[in-house]
Amino acid sequence: MRFLNLDKLREKVTLPDMLAEPHFRSVLLRSLISLALLALTGAAVAFMMIPEEIPHVADSGAVLTTVEVVPIRQHDAGIDFSVDGEVIPFRRIDLAAEIPGRVIYKSEQCRLGKFVAKDELLLKIDPVDFQLALDQAETAVNQAKVNIDENAVQTTNVEKELALAQERQELNRKDYERYQQLVIRGSATPAELETAQSSLLAMQESIQRLENQLRVLNTQADRLTVLHRKEELALETAQLNLLRTEVHAPISGIITEDSFEVSSYIQKGANVARILDTSQLEIQSSLYMKQIQWIWRQTEDSTGYVFAPTPVTIRFETDGERWEWNGELKTLDGGIMNPITRMVPCRVRVDNPQDGKRLTHLAGTSGASAAVPPTLFAGMYVTIIVHSKPEIPLYRIPERALLPGNRIWTVVDGKLRQHSIRIATTTPEGVLFYADSDSIRPNDLVVVSPLTSPSEGSPVQTVASL
Repeated sequence: MRFLNLDKLREKVTLPDMLAEPHFRSVLLRSLISLALLALTGAAVAFMMIPEEIPHVADSGAVLTTVEVVPIRQHDAGIDFSVDGEVIPFRRIDLAAEIPGRVIYKSEQCRLGKFVAKDELLLKIDPVDFQLALDQAETAVNQAKVNIDENAVQTTNVEKELALAQERQELNRKDYERYQQLVIRGSATPAELETAQSSLLAMQESIQRLENQLRVLNTQADRLTVLHRKEELALETAQLNLLRTEVHAPISGIITEDSFEVSSYIQKGANVARILDTSQLEIQSSLYMKQIQWIWRQTEDSTGYVFAPTPVTIRFETDGERWEWNGELKTLDGGIMNPITRMVPCRVRVDNPQDGKRLTHLAGTSGASAAVPPTLFAGMYVTIIVHSKPEIPLYRIPERALLPGNRIWTVVDGKLRQHSIRIATTTPEGVLFYADSDSIRPNDLVVVSPLTSPSEGSPVQTVASL
């Protein structure tokens, strides 16, 4: 390996020779450019760090920030919100045979899917046996009445005999006392006195026998009265059974089940038909606790599970057409919150499910030629619009006035004030919030324009927002 001799190299290589080398010139040029860039960067950083001189403006000539404001309005129209629901039957009636027998008549309306009116005759059971039982019961009642009358006659006769015996006893007693006086004076013999005493004792025995007979008759009268009432109850049962041979519809509705035919024998208690009540329907739905709060009313007899009746509108849409019904929300459905959805089940009552109002019509039809609006059916899915009236007062502001964190800015005496509000809901009219803060009043001015670095108490000038 050969080593360079630096001393000799320094003697031989001069600066003009180095500058004459192309490689050295390239390295030198790049070094100068790098130094120039570093110098320019340092100058720029130094310039940016120079603090900006903010001119001092006297307060008398300060330019105030202009903000757009609108007045806060009190909201008295309540809150309308919509929930989904399913129509369910108001009640189902299971008709059961109250007596056994053979069916001799069945109404043509007592068929699956047929509509029956209240008190309409649905079926008739052979009444022959029950008519015979009624005749027998009537005979037994008449016989019991005759027995009571006979007892009354006997009682009357005994009472009369007893009265006569008591009169004769009084006469015998007087005769006995007279004979006692005659014996003392010697005008009568002791045998005559004994005869008078014997007559008196015999009459007393007769009276005792009549009194015992009268007591027996009175007791017998009580027993005959009980038997008569028993026969009357048997008569009423026979009459009722005869009436039960005809089965009438207890309500108006649709037959959803029939399980008998003519000439079939049905047992007592057997189901013969099921009627679905169509005069009223209910809608099963669920509400959040926030919505429950809007419709809750505290009354003197409130149990905590009842809220004030709230009007609702039921909507149903199919094939581009919509219908509406009126209803009322007033009861909870069991009073148990759903552990999964955290919603409270409730029920809506529709008193007239056939009174629907059409909102739209198909193309090419008119209101006169369009079909009659349908009735509500159990199982339909509908939309429920609840028209609530919260007891807590509400204020309304434009949605653009609401800032993140449920904050708003108001202008009071020309200065900004910040408030935190409790939102109730958002509607097309604006944001509704609860009027539970004493620092906010109706007609206060709320800022709706964007603010740059606002601070509490900053002076501003206002302009009404269009």
